[in-house]
Amino acid sequence: LIIINGCSVREKAVHKAISFLGEQQILKKQKDNVGPIIALGGCVGQLDKGEVFKRAPYLDFVFGPDAIDQLPEMVHRAENGQRHFVQVTFDKTLAYSTQTKVHGSKAQAFVNIMKGCDKYCTYCIVPFTRGREKSRTIHEVLDDLAGLVSKGVREVTLLGQNVNSFGKGNSNTHGYEPKELHNPIGKVGPRAGEENFPQLLYAMEADPRLARLKRIRFTSSHPLDFSDELIACYGPKEKGGIEKLAKHLHLPVQSGSNRVLTKMGRHHLIENYIAQMKRLKEMAPEVGMSTDLIVGFPTETEEEFQETMRLLDSVQFDNIYAFAYSPRPGTRAAKLPDDVEPKVKNRRLNELLQHQLKIAVTTYASRVGQVMEVLVEGQAKNQNMIKEGMTGRVWTGRTSCNRVVNFIDTTNRNYLGAFLMVKITGSTSLSLSGELVHDADFAERNSESPKYTSSYSTSEIVQ
Repeated sequence: LIIINGCSVREKAVHKAISFLGEQQILKKQKDNVGPIIALGGCVGQLDKGEVFKRAPYLDFVFGPDAIDQLPEMVHRAENGQRHFVQVTFDKTLAYSTQTKVHGSKAQAFVNIMKGCDKYCTYCIVPFTRGREKSRTIHEVLDDLAGLVSKGVREVTLLGQNVNSFGKGNSNTHGYEPKELHNPIGKVGPRAGEENFPQLLYAMEADPRLARLKRIRFTSSHPLDFSDELIACYGPKEKGGIEKLAKHLHLPVQSGSNRVLTKMGRHHLIENYIAQMKRLKEMAPEVGMSTDLIVGFPTETEEEFQETMRLLDSVQFDNIYAFAYSPRPGTRAAKLPDDVEPKVKNRRLNELLQHQLKIAVTTYASRVGQVMEVLVEGQAKNQNMIKEGMTGRVWTGRTSCNRVVNFIDTTNRNYLGAFLMVKITGSTSLSLSGELVHDADFAERNSESPKYTSSYSTSEIVQ
């Protein structure tokens, strides 16, 4: 059984999925079609809707994201000789609930809390491949998380195309007072009487079953739904903040030009976005921020591209994920003339990345000398920090602000999944390097006890 789960957000990803599908042809005997069952799924399957059978007759079936629970049944149909069938219908009435399994390091887990998107940005295919927004309930998420924490998970990342829209349509049954969310940009959902994302975060902080959970991350967000209530979650505990919430935010902006944002159907202004980032930094000065950017969108001028360059200076992102625009069939933007030359797109993309590189070098260098708490994710692929004559190994992990930290250990202890204090001694544009601080309370802080103390004062520890 071969299942190709493809992403359709970027043109390159679609090409890679289809190319890999073509490589599987050799596994099927052309005469009698004997061989493994081959299926194409995910957003590529939803978008394709079976057209791929013309190019790949050896493919058995195609399915979309909403059909994942029907996969055993589809495989059974293929085993019984059915071929070239498609299952891509969205089920708008089916409740969204799933249980998360722990993969890899037991210290971390990625938990889907919602799927789909209602924003319909003009360049984006997601609403057509993942459907409308559908959320799990707070109770379902908490029960799922409790199971993960009991298995040793210390950090979770809550996933959704727009997690800030979590709870739309879910009536408030968790006992928290229903409140509307507020954003100076305009309306923010969910509304009063519905569950919402800040409410989920507070419920996670309060649930005794999650006492051993150390960090909460989430991705991704939309500026229209990034509420003041969520910004308050980043603040200190005495002001209503959530201690477990990682001091990091990924908030896609896509362009620094208001005219381009309008063409993209983003429905927010760049000055509002900058104001949001300012309020967030006032609430949590140490917060790390990242974003998504598209260059070369149809009709983007050179001056509008320079507005995006200036946005980097205004916000000072830790990291950006930037792409040259490529039209996605079926989107509104695909009907626009793709009038920015490929060489111009590539130049702008390179200039943007180089500009961000300079900002990151300065940002990361400012962390040298600080002591940071790091969740160890594993041994670093690059062991070059180990010089000739030295013994030990290089571990890698992340701070609360999502900064990668590499450090040398000579004790041969297994630090996978541990929270350690590391003093930063060096930096690049992408990561930090440091020295492990062997504080006396390491064992207590990483024991089964949900409570621990640190021998470091708050002023010494930087997120």
